[in-house]
Order: sequence, then C-alpha cells, then structure tokens
Amino acid sequence: MNTKNIFKTVALAMLMPAMLLTTACSNEDDALNNTANTENTINKGYALPVTVNATRGDGATRASYNESTRKLAFSTGDKLFVSGTHTTAGKFAGTLTWQSGGTFSGTLTTQNEFTGTAEELLSTASKVFAILLPAGYNNYHFLTLNTNNGYDATTPTDFSKTFALTKAAAVEQFSMEMTHSYSNDGFTLSPWCGILNFTITGLTPNTDVYVTFSDYTENGNIMGGIVHTDGSGNATFAVAVYAASSKNIRTCTLYVAGNPITLVSTFKPINAGKIYNITRSIVDLSTKDANYTAQNGETLTGTLGTNVQISIADGATVILNNVNINGSGTWTSGNYAGITCEGDATIILSGTNTVKGFYEDYPGIFVPENKTLIINGTGSLTASGSDWGAGIGGGWEIDCGNIEIQGGTITATGGTGSAGIGAGNGGYNVASCGTITISGGTITATGGEAAAGIGSGTKSSCGNITITSGVTKVTATKGSGADNCIGKGTNGNCGTVTIGDNVGAITTSPYTYQP
Repeated sequence: MNTKNIFKTVALAMLMPAMLLTTACSNEDDALNNTANTENTINKGYALPVTVNATRGDGATRASYNESTRKLAFSTGDKLFVSGTHTTAGKFAGTLTWQSGGTFSGTLTTQNEFTGTAEELLSTASKVFAILLPAGYNNYHFLTLNTNNGYDATTPTDFSKTFALTKAAAVEQFSMEMTHSYSNDGFTLSPWCGILNFTITGLTPNTDVYVTFSDYTENGNIMGGIVHTDGSGNATFAVAVYAASSKNIRTCTLYVAGNPITLVSTFKPINAGKIYNITRSIVDLSTKDANYTAQNGETLTGTLGTNVQISIADGATVILNNVNINGSGTWTSGNYAGITCEGDATIILSGTNTVKGFYEDYPGIFVPENKTLIINGTGSLTASGSDWGAGIGGGWEIDCGNIEIQGGTITATGGTGSAGIGAGNGGYNVASCGTITISGGTITATGGEAAAGIGSGTKSSCGNITITSGVTKVTATKGSGADNCIGKGTNGNCGTVTIGDNVGAITTSPYTYQP
C-alpha cells in the first residue's frame, strides 16, 4: 500500500486502531507504557508454547477481500496478540502467528514459572485478552520490565497504515477484532473498527490532494495522507475508525490547493464491523459561467464570479463549504435569489459562507411554497436579501415555504420590508411564508424597515414560529417602524409564536433568547 505523509506524531488518541491497541491492553493489564523499560524480558520470563483457535463473531468485516460475498478468512501475516493475568503464572503475553483455517500458534511468555498447559493457563486466567493484528502491523515487544520491576503487557505497533488508498487495502489491514474472554473452543473475536471508504469526484486531474481526518474526541486528534487524483479528477481512499462501541466522527477534510473541503459532517455515527461508502462531488463555483443546479451529495465551494443562477435540486442535500455568492446584476441579467431551492432541500454548513440575493426583490436563499428548507452543520452562513427580499425566505410578492434551522452560526438580514428569516415584502399583493422552526445553532436575524427579524415583512404573513431550548442563542432585531422582533411585521400577519416557555409576539428590540 502506498501511503505518504502520515501524521504519526500527532496521533496519540485518535482514530488509529493501532494506537488504541496500546490503550486497550494498557487498561486491561495495568501496563505503564510510558515508563516501561525497553529491556525485553524473554530471558527473564518463562516460555509456554501455545496453539489456539480463533473465529469471528457475526458482523465482522475483515476478509480476503471480496466485495460481493465478504467471505471471512484470515490472511497470511495475521497475528493474534494474547495477554492476561493468572494467579500462578502472573502476567503473560505473546504473539501467535496464523497457520491455517482458524489456527494460531506461537509462544506466550509468563512472568512466573507455570507447569500447566496453555489450555489451563488461558481457561483459568483472571484476565485474558486477544486481538487480531492484521498483516502489515509490526509489533515490537510484548512483555517488558518496567521501572518498578513489574511486568507490563503492551502492543506497540507500526501505526503508519491507518490510511489506505483503496477500500480493499483498508479491509485487509484495518479491521481490528478482539475479545476479552477464552473458552475451550478458543477465542471468538468481534469487530473493533468501522471503515470509511471515500470516492471524491470533481477534483483537478492528476494532482495531489491532502486528506486529514479528525476523531470523535474534543481534542480533534488528526491523521492524514496524500491522494493522487486520476485523469478524470477522481480520488479514492479509506480510513479505519476505532468504534468498539458506536462513536461519532468529528470531521473529515480534503485540502485542495490549501482550501479545506469538509467531506463528513460533525458527529456522524460510526459502528464497528461496518463499511461506509461515502461519495462526494466537489463543485467549484468559480468555474461556473452558466446556470447550475446542485445535485444530492455535492459540495459547493468557491466564489461565484458571474451572474448565473445557483439552484439546489428537489430533495437534495448539499454542503456549502466556504461559498461566496455576492448577488448583483440587473433585471435582465440576474433576477433571482442567491441560492434557489427547487423543492425540499437540506443545506449543511461547513466553513464560512456568504449568500446574497441578485438584483432586487429576491432573498439570499429561497425555498418554494409548500416545500421545506433544512439548514444544519457546524459552519457559518451570512444570508442577505437584495432590496425587498428576506435573508432566508421569500421576496417581493413571492411566497415561500417552511424553514427549519437545526444548527450552524447564521446571520440573516432582510431588505426593505422583509424579514431576516421569513417572508419578504408583501408589496401590492400579500406574500406568505410557511412555518419557521429553530431548534439548534446560533442565530442572528435582522429585519428590514417595517419587518420582523424572524417572521413576516410588511404586508406579508407567516405560519407558526417555534424556537426550542435546543438552540445556543437567538437574537432577533426588528426593522425601524416594525411591530415585533419575532412575529408579524407592519400590516402583516403571523401564526403562533412559541419561544421556550414564552408564547406570544416579541416586541423588545433586539430580543435575545438563550436557554
């Protein structure tokens, strides 16, 4: 397997299964890995030949790789690390080499002399632990003398193979399996890792892109590698994720020419024994010189440099990653929202994004009547309507659908007579907006003249507004001459307003809700 530039030195507690081997065995055997003397104690301990069987439980993924059958089979070079504690033998550890079928054999080193059989040792041990070390992982020593003259069982390994360029290589090398029990039939192993298999399209052909992967911990420990795209601009790679119990991956980022592109949203759940096939298509808006409709699974990035319409297909989920759409234009060459949803849509925010409506009358982001726009993610969005348009919602005499905000840092500003989030200016014919639900994120919404920050604009209406205690903070500011910060604008109408434990229109300007 060809791997390059792996972050070995910053991988102390990250997604790398191999590093987690050390943690697992250390906890199991009270090892003091950081203080262990490098002196090997093979000559100080007692050798006990061992032959055991190992099988896999349901759901294990590792195989002599076969996409269609996923046939389970051990591979040449596989080893089984076994360690534990026994009342007579003391601590013991060793690595057993795969022979055939499910048979592994080798030598365990015991702290004290033990005259019984290997079966007696393993079946009566107070603690026992076995882990499959797939072919390609190099183990260095197993029983060491620490500074307190005690014995430690550890599994230092070569952790340079935590990033693979193919799914097959990842399955072969990353699918750790382990158990904490032994029976007369041997060890029954269970999967310990999930594998994320990526296919990325839309990149520059025949070039290197750098990938980093951040784990589920608060510290965001990182691994990474370099992938070379093919002649069509496609890249494939895979990573293994420690997930003995369900874990949530924090981020996976692709760097193209130094620009980050998020491939996985925060807190994506990963389960052991599973392979996740993730396909992403990167769309650089700076290359667009004609109207473009984003499809499901695409990531939009870059600055739009022309007056073309950017839309999201009906039912699509699209990632905005450092997008800049600064709407301008004229009635004939730019008469639309900054982003137009063609139907139901989900926008995931990554990085810093700015979207402004084109010319006048249109919102920053528009969702059609009777459809729903969901906004989530960890990035930020600044959405501004052109004059007479809402930041997120409708425009001049333009009805809009439902708006649900579940996460992200969002700043929305409406044009004249238009809400920051909600309905636009009713003009001569009243415009309407659907329901508005905010259940997460940090939200700042400012209405234009005579419009609410969240709700309706002048001479327009909106449905029910609900803000739950799941948000971090919501600040709404009404425009000059408006009736409410949250609710109806001047000469407008609004459904029921529910904010935490409070119900009713909010008139204080600005109004801040922070659970």
